[in-house]
Amino acid sequence: MLMIQNRIKVLAYANQFQEMFLSKDIFLIPYYIAKKMGGECRYLYTHNLGNTEIPSEHRGVEIIQTKNRNQWKVFLQEILTHSKDIDVLFLTGSSAVHMFATFLYKKINPKGKVVVFGDMEEPQACELNQNGFHYSGGLVGWLKDKLTDYFFRHVTYLVANTAAYHLMTDLFERKHWNGLLHFYPCLDDEKFESYGLKRKPFAEKENVMVCVGRIGCYQKNTEMLLNALRKTDLKDWKIYMLGPITSSFDLKEGGDFQKVIDQFFEECPWYKERLIFTGMVYDQKAVFEYYNRAKVLLATARHEGFANVYSQAAALGCYVISTDVGGADVCSNDWKYGIKLRQNDSVGLANVLADLVCGKLEVPEEYAIPFAEMSYSYRVKRVLLPKMSLKPDMYKL
Repeated sequence: MLMIQNRIKVLAYANQFQEMFLSKDIFLIPYYIAKKMGGECRYLYTHNLGNTEIPSEHRGVEIIQTKNRNQWKVFLQEILTHSKDIDVLFLTGSSAVHMFATFLYKKINPKGKVVVFGDMEEPQACELNQNGFHYSGGLVGWLKDKLTDYFFRHVTYLVANTAAYHLMTDLFERKHWNGLLHFYPCLDDEKFESYGLKRKPFAEKENVMVCVGRIGCYQKNTEMLLNALRKTDLKDWKIYMLGPITSSFDLKEGGDFQKVIDQFFEECPWYKERLIFTGMVYDQKAVFEYYNRAKVLLATARHEGFANVYSQAAALGCYVISTDVGGADVCSNDWKYGIKLRQNDSVGLANVLADLVCGKLEVPEEYAIPFAEMSYSYRVKRVLLPKMSLKPDMYKL
């Protein structure tokens, strides 16, 4: 029986959460599911990973810290008792408790939908591909295998990292599971448009490059960029380094890398007006405006899951100069709108930068990805909901 339902209830749960996640896919995916289904979203979390208090409401979403600290009790006492009132259950990860909770939820509410945020990088996906989630022998192993099989036959499982997605595709095909979806961070178009902003044509952009992330941590490999700049001249170009100088994931400022930066400016003082460290930019509008001004996104990371910066930069028309890490291939339109750098190759990066600032590097604007295709509204409505067998304003109960 097909029924029209004006309000679709989405319940999202994350064992670990922090305030900075409110601008990331872990929050925005369930938010946009509810938005595109014309319903409401509630978010539960158990532990606050950060040092900043998480608000009790954000963009119309009620955010609640669970009374229980044990995940089993959270599901049994705070979530599954409301199964019939939950139309979409959004989970982060494929732990045993999530698998068992999905089994019970589907038994209580067979027509409810489960979306799993399978955040992973290539090494984890490689391990799962090899062992197929099989870790135990005997009766316990048999029961776990049965539960795993049930779980992956009844969820929509989201993987962002391209290499991890391909590895998981191989596993899903072997197991005859069909809920896998390549779904990655997008630009928060509702927020972008609320600022009255529009994507600038490439011709109207400035001779600006942006590098976004935790400056100085091992993962981001800022040294590669500094070494490249020692070998080239930016001429009239500027590079804005957006992010804290830190090795800490909770974005605390400070650390030994400031000494590396100070030494760089002592050796190359002419860069003080060209290489600009902004610190952490908390104003989202300002971040969007940096991307909108910039012609190029620079990224030298050693590894990534799928960094938000790629999607945001691509949505706003930035040419991608990056190492081949998660997200770079997608947001460079499979490198038709970007340059792929070798890992830790400062000489290669210096050559690319020299060609760019001298005008030898032609940017093929026709291969830039359209704004809409990199937005949450588009990808949730056109990609995720159909995979869930849902359509906006039409929900089969």
